[in-house]
Order: sequence, then C-alpha cells, then structure tokens
Amino acid sequence: MTRKPLTFVGLAFVAAAALWLLGLHRAARVAEPGATPSEQAEADAARAPGPTAPRAAVVLASNVVPSVHMEPPPLAPEPPHPHPITPQHERIYRENQLTFSLDGAVDVEDVAGIRRLLANYRQEFPEDSLVLQQGYEIIANCLERPGAATRDAAQQFYDTELASALRRHVRRHCLEKP
Repeated sequence: MTRKPLTFVGLAFVAAAALWLLGLHRAARVAEPGATPSEQAEADAARAPGPTAPRAAVVLASNVVPSVHMEPPPLAPEPPHPHPITPQHERIYRENQLTFSLDGAVDVEDVAGIRRLLANYRQEFPEDSLVLQQGYEIIANCLERPGAATRDAAQQFYDTELASALRRHVRRHCLEKP
C-alpha cells in the first residue's frame, strides 16, 4: 500500500471542505429572492458587527513573528511617605554585618579576628537572641587550643543547639578535625 492515494484523498477532502465553507460564506451574502434594496440594506446592517474597540497597531519584531504594540499603563503615583529606615533597621543591619564578618574570620581560621569581632558583638548585642556568642567562642577555642576539652564543649553545643546557624562551623572546625 502506498501513501500517495491516501495523501491525495486527504488533500481532496481539505479542498472540498474549503470550497464548502467558501460557498456558505457567499450564500450568506446573497440577497433573498424578492428582497427590495431597502430590505437588503436592513438585512446587511443586522449582520454587520457592532462597534468595536480600536485595534492596536501591529509592529513586526521580525519577518515572522508579529507582536502587538500597546501603550504602557500609567504609572501609579509614588506613595506620599516612603518606608523609613528606623534605628531598629540599622541595628539589624549592624548585627548582620558583624555576623558576616565573624563567619569570614571563621572561614579563614583567624582566631584573633574572631575574638576581636566577638568582643564587639558582645558589647553591641548583649542579649544574644540567636545564641551566636557561645558558638563563636567555642569555634575560637577549638582553633586556638584543639583537644579533648574543646571537642567536648563543641559536641555539647552541637547536640543541644539544633537551630543554631553555627552548627556547621562547629562541626567543621571542631568535630571533624583530627
């Protein structure tokens, strides 16, 4: 069995369907027999679509893909008072600065830098809501004096402070080192 007869039948079907649709379209425009020109005008007006919104201009981005170009919506007015930076925001920013600096000192194993930054952190944030002071102190001790005592303190911190962001540093610098 070859594909040519099947393809020819398919093409013939498509052509017949197109001619049939074209015939229906023409039949809809032909006036009814015996209709006067005024009746024909009324019938045409009834079939005409109602008023439509103006069409947007079509701008071709390339020779193949058209895109519709429309005016951008108007910008909303600026809020009368932008969100202020409060002392509380500045405090959070400062705490983040110190903790990022401490993390950097831990990454390069700078014990003196950790202790200096930790002293600043303790002075500025004595409440230590994130329980970071104890963790940084343990890491500095492990780096400065590795041994059983510092390893035990690190293990205790690691086992009890499950939500601490310093657990990975304690594990890496105190528990995984020989």
